[in-house]
Amino acid sequence: MNRIIICLIVLTSAWSSFAIEKKGDPVKKGTVNFKSLLNEMIDRDALTRYPTTYFKLEQFSSYDRHTTAINDSTWFANMDCNYFMREDEVNGRKESVLMDTKGAGAIVRFWITGNNHGAGILRIYLDGKKKPVIETKLLDFISKNEVGYPLSSSVSPKTGYMRRGHNLYLPIPFSKGCKVTYEMNTNGEEWLYFCINARKYNKGTKVESFQSKMIKDNSEFITRVNKTLLNKVPQLNDGKIFDLPLDIASENSILLEGQGQIINGLTVKIHGENLKRALRDIIVKCTFDGNETVWCPIGDFFGTGYELHPSETYYTKVEKDGTMRVQWLMPYKNNCKITFENIGNIPFRLTGSVSTKPYNWTENSMYFHSTWKQFTALSTGDNKARLGAGGCFDMNFVTLKGKGVYVGDIITLFNTSLGGHWKSWWGEGDEKIYLDGEEWPSLIGTGTEDYYGYAWCEYNEFNHPYLSQPIGGGNFKFDMTVNMRYRGLDVMPFAKSLRFDMEMWHWTKTKLNFAPTTFFYMLPGGTDNVEPDYEGAKAKLAFGRFDILQPEPENGKLEGENLKPIGVERNTQGFYSDDVSGGVALTWHSAVKGESRKFEFYADSTSKLKKLVLASNNKNGVYEFFLNGKSILNWDSSNGKGFIQHIDLSNSSLKRINTLEVKLVSKSKTAKKKGNDIIIDYLIID
Repeated sequence: MNRIIICLIVLTSAWSSFAIEKKGDPVKKGTVNFKSLLNEMIDRDALTRYPTTYFKLEQFSSYDRHTTAINDSTWFANMDCNYFMREDEVNGRKESVLMDTKGAGAIVRFWITGNNHGAGILRIYLDGKKKPVIETKLLDFISKNEVGYPLSSSVSPKTGYMRRGHNLYLPIPFSKGCKVTYEMNTNGEEWLYFCINARKYNKGTKVESFQSKMIKDNSEFITRVNKTLLNKVPQLNDGKIFDLPLDIASENSILLEGQGQIINGLTVKIHGENLKRALRDIIVKCTFDGNETVWCPIGDFFGTGYELHPSETYYTKVEKDGTMRVQWLMPYKNNCKITFENIGNIPFRLTGSVSTKPYNWTENSMYFHSTWKQFTALSTGDNKARLGAGGCFDMNFVTLKGKGVYVGDIITLFNTSLGGHWKSWWGEGDEKIYLDGEEWPSLIGTGTEDYYGYAWCEYNEFNHPYLSQPIGGGNFKFDMTVNMRYRGLDVMPFAKSLRFDMEMWHWTKTKLNFAPTTFFYMLPGGTDNVEPDYEGAKAKLAFGRFDILQPEPENGKLEGENLKPIGVERNTQGFYSDDVSGGVALTWHSAVKGESRKFEFYADSTSKLKKLVLASNNKNGVYEFFLNGKSILNWDSSNGKGFIQHIDLSNSSLKRINTLEVKLVSKSKTAKKKGNDIIIDYLIID
């Protein structure tokens, strides 16, 4: 192991907040108001300190209220729209209540999507007053307002406007309570999905309530906040900067020493062969004052997975040339060791820099933490009914004990679904977050993509200071997806514990790799339940379906979608229906007479192919099947024996590696629709 030791001379014994606000009306000490909250958004130093003005983050969402009991058949109910707290009648009109809370607090994030959404009227009532402080069309307030980007935004800009997730980060403080209502559009059926995050301050906290004029009165400061957030990860040109030329055959580290310091920037670029492998093989480990609190593969730590996907947020940046930056603030009292461990067999070289500044360590100062693990070849469960009966399960991202603040997470996954239908989507699952020992999660969401700020499983990439999807190809087919969510005012403090679960709610029975990275700060002594996952980091990287799947039977049954195509894959994709095994089958559509498709599968060399289970969808043809080059079946898919047809085979001996070839011989005379489609549901092997 090589080590570079850098000793820092302390330039000052005190270090004040990095707050940007330098002019304008001063914030009243000890009072929370509109301007103090905006200022907090761009005060990076505040994130490192356990809040003295304590609050609990609440969540009000449209999650399916059939969710009534943990781990019973209702737990994964999935119709997450139009569920409101109640309906009020006000002056002869019906107002659906999205949120109603008493006491001092502040709305800090507002997300919506839907169909025909935004045509109705949003009203926000503060402190029990009958007149709303906000009364306007929903989208006019969330993403078509004078607030400006990125406080007001919709993603992805490459997606049709009504298919986006709409996010508003403008704070709306209140002193005694807040009620949010929506008067539905009566011109047609409307689906509204929503999630509102709000702070609930401890009793006695002084909060000045929002007034609508505050947006106009503070327009210059709002513009400054927007510009600061968009500056995201600037090139560091202040503080103390140290170069990082490191050769990593096994492990190399840098030791930073000096009383009261904070890392405010880390830039790295990897040099060497097989960069994709390097992004998983190089592990970032950070030890602050003798406590290792960061263990994460370098690609996941910077938000790019194991492929380079350019992105830029308020905390991370990945450039096309491979330069990666993070600007998480990482304080320490006496020393910090940053270690880069190479767990592979290919040597790499790192260049870059680490920047530090003096920091006033106090009793509220917290260490920066990051965890990573991978659910490798995760089976997504049996086919599921729309209300979530059966098959789904919760994945634990992390469980924390102690005092701290949760600040963000990333998921890197590879989906193996065949594609061709929205049912290849993996992310129906909702977040379920338990604070301070709750038996019932106080934060329940409406879908994984909603949690990450977008909507409708859209695959288009986007970047935002708090949100990013640098690649979304795995949302609709076999490919990678990377989703990031970093928290601004919607950070989650906890006084005893935090447990973050995410449902695995895939429409299809399949397998995938799913790796969550979490970021949080904790007071000294805090712990998490994630051990260094060397096995997951060393796992085979997935670039295709069969890097995860194996084309072989399970319990004598080989699903058609798990047959491995040989050569041409054009017009072979998934057929999705609850009538077929696992909810999906392999289909070859629009076949041409004389054309064929070959597939590979594995079996025990002493076994036999006993049965083919096929299906027809009125685009019928006559097909010939060949097993290892030998004709075993001529099948007319319009033979009138039903949609699903079980065909017994005899004398069909198998080898370890087998080929199944399907050839279109002719069009069926009784075909009811144009084209030729064949559906292979599964094979029985014994």
